[in-house]
Formats: sequence, structure tokens, C-alpha cells
Amino acid sequence: MLPIPDNRYADQYQVLLVGNSHVSSNNLASVLSTLLKQGTGKTTVATLAPGWGYLDERLNDGVTLAALQSKNWSHVIWQAQKYSTTGQYSYSTAASEYWIALSKQLAATPIMFPEHPQRGNAEEGMRVYLLHLGIAGREASCVAPIGPAWDNAVGMLPQTSFHTDGNHASLAGTLLTALVFYEIISGGSADELPYMPQIALAEQLQAQLRQTASATLQQYSACTY
Repeated sequence: MLPIPDNRYADQYQVLLVGNSHVSSNNLASVLSTLLKQGTGKTTVATLAPGWGYLDERLNDGVTLAALQSKNWSHVIWQAQKYSTTGQYSYSTAASEYWIALSKQLAATPIMFPEHPQRGNAEEGMRVYLLHLGIAGREASCVAPIGPAWDNAVGMLPQTSFHTDGNHASLAGTLLTALVFYEIISGGSADELPYMPQIALAEQLQAQLRQTASATLQQYSACTY
């Protein structure tokens, strides 16, 4: 098993996001790019891979492998491991482990993206996060603690809507997720980022989300280099 490449200190960030509709809600790639440029001053390009699909469906889709090999990515965010929303069924993780291993062979830092919980589902976020920790135990990868961050934010900010339709992220949810990725990719503290008026959320809410992301990553280490 190859170790995780540490690209936090790369001269520039080239980030590929691979998954289904959850990687494109409220233009996650653009929000993440904005955070990285603002926080690090480095040239940053965050790109969505073509298509939507589960990671096992992407094995032979003709576009995912080409996208992965198209640039010298510094980081690749992998979302859409199949899982049971009820927790009653199990799905193979072989495809996820394949994509992680290939990312590392290409010298990119792989980051697993466990989905945030659906609205009102108090146990889903942690369950999906633990599923991805299991994958990383078999094929070393960073694992973003998205579920725990959302659980913390929902508990702290009960009046804030983190979903649009009960499943996909609102802008507040997207920013929280992007802040977690910002800290993993850059090694900087999300809590030290400034208010960004180009992100259409109130200054106080942005500060609370930054604090939540940093506090969560202090509790749940994302990478073991």
C-alpha cells in the first residue's frame, strides 16, 4: 500500500472533484477554489470530473480515468461510494480503493468525501464517515470528516438551513464542506480565513462555519502522512 502523498505545500493546487450531484451542489469547486486562493495566495484550479456516477460505475465510463490522467493533480476528492441510507445493506468498496491507489500512483493526494447526512437523520453522517475510515484502513487515504462537521454545525446553528431539498447542500452546507476541504488541502486553519463578501452568506454565519470546520478537524484528523 502506497503512502499518502503530502501536497499541502505544493506551489499551486490542482484539485479534481469526482462523484455525483453532491460534488456540484452550489458550485462546490468554485467555492473551494475561492477559499484556497484567498487563504494561501496560490494559483488554484478546482475542476469537476465529467459525468455523475457512483465510484464503481466510473470504472468503465470512459471519462473518469481520462480526467484523472489529464493533469498533474495535487489533490483528488472522491465522492459517491455506494452505501445504504438505512445502514442495513453493505456494498463493495473495491472501486473506491482502486481509485485511491491510482491517485497515489499519480502522486496526487486522495481525499475521500463521505456525504453529509440527510436532513433529520442524526446517525447517517457518522455512519458514512466510519465507512470511509474503513476504506482508508485498507487503502491509505485522507478522509474528510464531513458528517461530523455537519452534525456539529446543525447542533450549534439550528436555525440555519444546511440543505436545499433534504438531501443536497444549501450554500451554507456547501461552504462548510469546502472549509473542511480547505484545511485538509492547504494545512491552514479555516478559522483564520477572512470574511468573503463574494460568498452570499452573512459575516457572522461565515465565521461560525469557519470555527466549526476547524474545531471538527482538531477532533477528527483527516490525513496520516
